[in-house]
Amino acid sequence: MLAFDPCLNTLVAQPGLMLSCTNIAEMLEQVEMETGAYVVPHDPPKYFRYHLSRSDPNFVLVDIHVTRDGKEICVKQDISFPLLPSDKVMFGHLAC
Repeated sequence: MLAFDPCLNTLVAQPGLMLSCTNIAEMLEQVEMETGAYVVPHDPPKYFRYHLSRSDPNFVLVDIHVTRDGKEICVKQDISFPLLPSDKVMFGHLAC
């Protein structure tokens, strides 16, 4: 998992979380409950804004990618994208 470091103005690697989610929207809610990070769709409809908290006006743009069966899937802004128990979800710098 990545977190925004305001001192460095960049994303930094963080330990991952094990969450039980059925889709991206549910995962984003659980990430906020667990870490305080607030991640919401951005315009254009391809990226997400990653805030340290819901009240923090600063953000960094991220992609959300799912690794499934060895393949990387860019979910764009499809928050209804279904998740499987074996999926690995990553927030990352803009890549696609």
